Amino acid sequence: MKNALVFATIITVLTGTLLWGIIVRPSTYINDRCFANFSYKDGSNDQPFTFSGNVAFEFSEDKTGQSNLYGDIDYQGKNYTFSRYVKFKYLNTSSNAYTVKILKQEKLAHDNTPENLSSLAIKVFFLSGEHSMYMKKHGDSFITIGNTLSPVMNCVIQS
Repeated sequence: MKNALVFATIITVLTGTLLWGIIVRPSTYINDRCFANFSYKDGSNDQPFTFSGNVAFEFSEDKTGQSNLYGDIDYQGKNYTFSRYVKFKYLNTSSNAYTVKILKQEKLAHDNTPENLSSLAIKVFFLSGEHSMYMKKHGDSFITIGNTLSPVMNCVIQS
């Protein structure tokens, strides 16, 4: 009888803990839209590649998201408009670490970036393939987004 009571207590505690974990624990997946200004400069050669623009992200708790990256690229003394729509899925690997897989990337109508420069921008901004990303939500204010080395931007949540 004593063993049955101990066993029933253990099962009750484990069931309660499991339900708490499912219902109460906050999700590691974000369900928000955010917006950030974004600047990038690569001055590693005598013809620097610079980008100045904006990025808008929309994250869903179903582990998918989309973003729009648009702005001006300056390269070799010429200015181009870079504008891309990106569809992705993301997977939480631990704490604030995520793996992001790009599903689709589309050049929008007003993008006039030449193909050779577009391929450079796609590599620089991780608009293809799979890569690691850091994301931390700060209440209902902003989401810090970065790579494995450092934060890259604070993306302001839009209600």
